Amino acid sequence: MKTKTWIAPLTALLIAVFVSPAVSQETTDYLIEWVPNPEPTVAGYIIYRSLYAETGFQVIDSVGVSTTSYLDTDLQKGTFYYYRLRAKDAEGNRGLFSNLVGGMTIPQTADAGTNSLCRITDMQESGGNSLNISWSTQVPTIGFVQYDRDALLDSMTTWDDDTYATTHGNTASALLSPSTYYLRAISYDQNDIMIVSAIDTFEFTGESPSPLSAPQIGIFPVPYQPAMGGLSLVNLPEDGQVAIYNRNGIEVWSENVGPATEMSWDGVNKNGTMVASGVYYVITKDAGGSIVNKRPIMIVN
Repeated sequence: MKTKTWIAPLTALLIAVFVSPAVSQETTDYLIEWVPNPEPTVAGYIIYRSLYAETGFQVIDSVGVSTTSYLDTDLQKGTFYYYRLRAKDAEGNRGLFSNLVGGMTIPQTADAGTNSLCRITDMQESGGNSLNISWSTQVPTIGFVQYDRDALLDSMTTWDDDTYATTHGNTASALLSPSTYYLRAISYDQNDIMIVSAIDTFEFTGESPSPLSAPQIGIFPVPYQPAMGGLSLVNLPEDGQVAIYNRNGIEVWSENVGPATEMSWDGVNKNGTMVASGVYYVITKDAGGSIVNKRPIMIVN
């Protein structure tokens, strides 16, 4: 994974750190790295963590002077964690705090508000072996997308440029077809606070689908596990229709939207039976019957 380091002025004992997600499981590991302090009296570093950006920092560990990274483990998704460091000398005297960094990883079971902090909004095959990915954030950010054929997400797109925005697009390349890919967006705001989207899935066939997805439609959590609750469908077209099809093109569920623009599906088909694991397609039509969204989702039972 490409790393990004923010270098603070190295006056006195000030150092700089950054945070990145280390794993993609339900609990999260954050990898903290920093620029070594050049002061000759530095003997090590003290690591602080808090649930708040301005207060509440507690010591969680200390490391020797030759160490420039720390893995904070077994943290919960859906919670912001903030980090600062201080250098220390052999007598235990402590220097100034480093700059602040932090991050949050959105869980698959996030509510609509949390999910909207950073979410994949559109995935379109561009022909050949590439996938165009769009994502959005509530505040201006820069970032990239991690992707792979398993949940380890070892590959990544290039970084956004230095223009902070709330809508983003990037390309995943060298994809294998046919394959199911996992992906998530990693974004950093102007204060270097990281927000990681929930993991999404896409079945890559090497063909350009039609019709194109509509980014404003919200579908989460994906992959969808019916045992964990309902699949949320938000920002639906008023008086339209939403339907779910299996990969063979057979409709398994449909519902008229009506005046409400949000609804939930429990994973049960029209015959009252829980659907099997696999790739399905959520197709949404507007009030005139035109398809405005076609979105693949992975269901895991």
